[in-house]
Amino acid sequence: MTTEQATKTRSRGDEARAGRARIAEIDGLRGIALTLVVVFHLFGHGRVSGGVDVFLMISGFLLTLSLGRALAQSRPVGVLARWGRTFLRLAPPAAVVLVAVVAASFVVLDPRQQLETLREVIASALYVENWQLISQSLSYDAAGAETSPLQHFWSLSVQAQFFLVFPIVALIIARVLRSPAVRVRAFWTVVVLVTIASFVYAMRANAQDPTGAYFHTFARLWEIGAGGIVAGLWTRGVVVPAAWRGLTGWIGLAAIVFCGFAIDGASAYPGPLALVPVGGAALVLLSSSAPQRFSASRFLSQRRLAQLDRISYGLYLWHWPILIAYLAFRGREDGAIGPVGAVGVLVSAYAATIVTTWILRRPIAWAGRGGTGRQIASVVVAILLAFAPAATASAAIDRSDAVALTECSGAAALDPEKPECADFVAHDSRMPPAGIVPLEATRASDEATRSECWSRLAHDEFRMCALGDPDGEMRVLALGDSHMAMFTDALDEIGRSEGWHIDLASRGSCRWMGEGAQLAELDDTQRERCTNWRSHANEIVEQGGYDAIVVTSASHTALDVPEGTEPLAYETEKLLEAWELRPSAADTRIVVIRDNPRILSSVQAACLGDADALNAGECAVPRDEAIAETGLDRAVERAPNATLIDLNDFICGPETCNPVVGGVYVYRDNAHMTATFVETLTPYLHRALADALR
Repeated sequence: MTTEQATKTRSRGDEARAGRARIAEIDGLRGIALTLVVVFHLFGHGRVSGGVDVFLMISGFLLTLSLGRALAQSRPVGVLARWGRTFLRLAPPAAVVLVAVVAASFVVLDPRQQLETLREVIASALYVENWQLISQSLSYDAAGAETSPLQHFWSLSVQAQFFLVFPIVALIIARVLRSPAVRVRAFWTVVVLVTIASFVYAMRANAQDPTGAYFHTFARLWEIGAGGIVAGLWTRGVVVPAAWRGLTGWIGLAAIVFCGFAIDGASAYPGPLALVPVGGAALVLLSSSAPQRFSASRFLSQRRLAQLDRISYGLYLWHWPILIAYLAFRGREDGAIGPVGAVGVLVSAYAATIVTTWILRRPIAWAGRGGTGRQIASVVVAILLAFAPAATASAAIDRSDAVALTECSGAAALDPEKPECADFVAHDSRMPPAGIVPLEATRASDEATRSECWSRLAHDEFRMCALGDPDGEMRVLALGDSHMAMFTDALDEIGRSEGWHIDLASRGSCRWMGEGAQLAELDDTQRERCTNWRSHANEIVEQGGYDAIVVTSASHTALDVPEGTEPLAYETEKLLEAWELRPSAADTRIVVIRDNPRILSSVQAACLGDADALNAGECAVPRDEAIAETGLDRAVERAPNATLIDLNDFICGPETCNPVVGGVYVYRDNAHMTATFVETLTPYLHRALADALR
């Protein structure tokens, strides 16, 4: 036999093996990928390892390989059967974890996050957690006492959505096209085109909004599709030559293991840098069945790694909620856990995985023997077992929170013209009959921000909404950061009552100021986006047509001040620089709402759930510490036609500021007021604005 003939024979042999055999290395590779996620979360302070990207890629490889074979061999796609087998593996263990998180939300997790946690349980049970995180504008955060205990479920949601949809795509192709050869070509064409489109989308989305892109299904689809493309290559025998597999397999595995150290995946993935872990996994799969003795193939095919794969899913499910529960119990908002704590969490997650496996072993085996109908029914039961407690508890909280405010609730308790309401001052006397509102479980989400008025920190956009009377003759422009957004509902109510047309534009961590002024905490991208937002605001101001411009901003965030410059003086000059853009200062009044006081969450935490301590003012802080002086105060003194509105006498007593006033929580966090308290403050803002604009 000639060398050429031998080469062709080996190639045909590789192709035949690729078409029939199962890649033995997959179990080990998947086990390592998910274990890397756990290890980096526990010992790397929540750092993204790239293991999830590998996990998604392998999922795409396996499902696409199976669907492609079914189409090529004219076998039924078996959509329901695939769903039954797949979700019977995924849903029951996830349901056990979700039920445990529901229980933890009442026992150990931050009570301020309870309602949001329950909503995430519902979303996770229905495999839409990634969209829930996007809707709440949450980022993939490092561990902390207030971090979502279910943020890691986003990847399971993306995977499940792929498992639900892609078999249907294959079924449509099988029904529409009769020829097996045409079906196969159409199927792999769809895989390639979708993967390319998703990669382009992910690249753009990651550059514009890395937070949203991280969780977005279509932005992640290219990682799954890359696994499908590798499956197509593998079935055709397009693999790494045998002589090179010993080396390339190790290169691919090294890329997977070490990318977590070299790349900040939380901001870089699923952008182009995700090609490192995904490409590493592709290289490992295309280097499978390496003949070399010390190859990565031999290493990944070990029985111990296959055993690791069998527990890796459970470790992945359990480690994060246990970690967050531990941090919440210890009160560690900074996420510091230490090596001993990390080992303890890991051991606990392992024990929980073993117990979960033991509990579910017989029910899953029973369901698996009963055919597709029993499998689907068992999956539905598992989902309902996770969904029902969370939905019931969430509905109960919503009902309990629907407490009508009285004439003496909130700010009215500090109104000197309402002496009859003094009994409602929480730090002086008793609680009102209905108790503190909003409930602790809903306080963190009790806000008035509207998406149409709010430019998120992660987006480069300018959003402005119309409030009040759309046909009002008095036209008011409201500009500011999140502390302006707090007044959205109040301005809408005041505008409708007075017949004013109010345009509101707000952006996180971005004040309407002169050129170059930026918060010290912002990175270069965020500063550029703030600059762009200001440019839009400046254009609107310069066009004129407004009778007044209402401004406010947070007072406890520091500006990046040039060296040798006094901060308040710098802030004042930059405010005046922006205000000078008014076409006519005489015709356009500046109205400044002085910022509200701040009480740190760590100070408030000592009184959580303790109404007596709140009433006694045990979590109050001195007024002069809670209320900060800002350049806004000085700018009003120097600017023509400017007015200052100070509502803080309706938030604080003469000496101290308390987290609860008149039976209402003032804050939903460190400094942002709850929408409920702002509702009680609205009559006083209304009166002050009316006086300023007459």
